Amino acid sequence: MKGRDCRKWEAVGSKGKDIVSSCSTQIHGTGVHFGMRRSMNHDEKEILIRLLRDTEANYHLLKKIEEEQEMLIHAVRKIEKELHHHHHQPLTASVVDVFSGESITMADLILNVGQTSTDTVTPLLADGVTPSGGVVSNLTVSFSDPSATAVVNGANTILITGVAASTGAISGTRACTITDTDGAVSQWTATFTVTTNAPVPPSQLTQSVVDVFSVPTP
Repeated sequence: MKGRDCRKWEAVGSKGKDIVSSCSTQIHGTGVHFGMRRSMNHDEKEILIRLLRDTEANYHLLKKIEEEQEMLIHAVRKIEKELHHHHHQPLTASVVDVFSGESITMADLILNVGQTSTDTVTPLLADGVTPSGGVVSNLTVSFSDPSATAVVNGANTILITGVAASTGAISGTRACTITDTDGAVSQWTATFTVTTNAPVPPSQLTQSVVDVFSVPTP
């Protein structure tokens, strides 16, 4: 027993001397009190001792259960957080530039002076082929070279026009925001190149010039 506070306590000796006193006993930390105001025989004292020991044991057992419950709650919240994080991972795994006039998806455009091509910014799933269904917004493009112009002309398209022959492949940068169908939002930035070839001079169809006289009149 812990935390005894007795106004008078007479120890029980070998002859089984009774406690004749007023004694208040408290289990430490439990708030459980037992009051004794009369003489107790040996059996009653044994019962009281067992009761106090059982009460104290139950108290510590309850404390242990509470601690285990706290650990369980913490683990459940951690799992919920991980599930929430996984649920909001973007469906979009890549964003590619698909230029009109090309049969495949690529980030390098080649065109002649005077030609135009539309770059359609396309979000894809992890397989790299299937469109993710994500919505493109906040599309911007940076391209500063006199050989071509690149202008945003739609929510997910960029119009590129060849202006003059370039000295090679000129790099540009495209950035956008993708909002997937599950609400996940992600930011994407990529580079592309534009090569503008000089215009091909027209081939000369005329190879000769002849004089064709009409039939003389009489």
